[in-house]
Amino acid sequence: MKVHVLMGSPRKGDSYNVCKLIEETANKISGAEFEYIYLNDYKIEDCKGCNQCFQRSEDLCPCKDDLNQIKEKLICTDGIIFASPVYAYQVPAPLKRVIDRLAYLFHRQELIGKPTLTVVTTEGSGHKQVSRYLKMTASGWGCRLIGTINIISLMFFEKNNQHSVWGYNRNYHNKSVKKIESLTREFIEAMNGKSPFTPTFYDIFLFQCLRSKTITSKADYAFWEQRGWLDMDYFYEVKTGILKRSFGSLLRIVIDIIGKRMVKQLNH
Repeated sequence: MKVHVLMGSPRKGDSYNVCKLIEETANKISGAEFEYIYLNDYKIEDCKGCNQCFQRSEDLCPCKDDLNQIKEKLICTDGIIFASPVYAYQVPAPLKRVIDRLAYLFHRQELIGKPTLTVVTTEGSGHKQVSRYLKMTASGWGCRLIGTINIISLMFFEKNNQHSVWGYNRNYHNKSVKKIESLTREFIEAMNGKSPFTPTFYDIFLFQCLRSKTITSKADYAFWEQRGWLDMDYFYEVKTGILKRSFGSLLRIVIDIIGKRMVKQLNH
């Protein structure tokens, strides 16, 4: 098995060290191979905002750089880890640049069912905001989000004790390690196909919202139609209870009504 770590940090710091703990746990379970994608090693241009990838095709993007090398690694891997420190309550610029440039994956998902973890480290706050953003990104790309790992570095790493306002907390450290080990096992099981996936209400809500893009984009409609997603409850067959099915059906009806009104207004 191959795991690719999308390293948002420009250096090998706390996010990297947490991922190494995940790697060590994974190797004890299955011997998975980890490859770290250091974004600073790639040339990634800023998005031009030309809208070509949304409305026509990502092949028409005017940027000529290394983005497709990263994308191909993510497509071919068995599992993905998004790793990021908190920079001004957001992900660092290199990771944001990649997500911006791959924004069409929110429209035409190519990573369907790919087991994914998110790792966020901070010296204080902002981890909840960044974690929510990465959750939305992974789920919006069609990945199977196994869980999120948020670490307050100053409480987790004993080496930071002398710089910490709060100080190293052994109980916090041990509790976090247990969560890392637990989510890593789930991550490995998902890559091995040993754990069934049940979408959450969030997954169903996001799926229907993403489907709405097919109303205004011919490229998106053709992509979804080819894969048979237009009339699905989710990207692939999954078990859902009557409440989730009803929630998805109602949401689909509402979105279709709003979408038809939008198209009618645009045509006028």
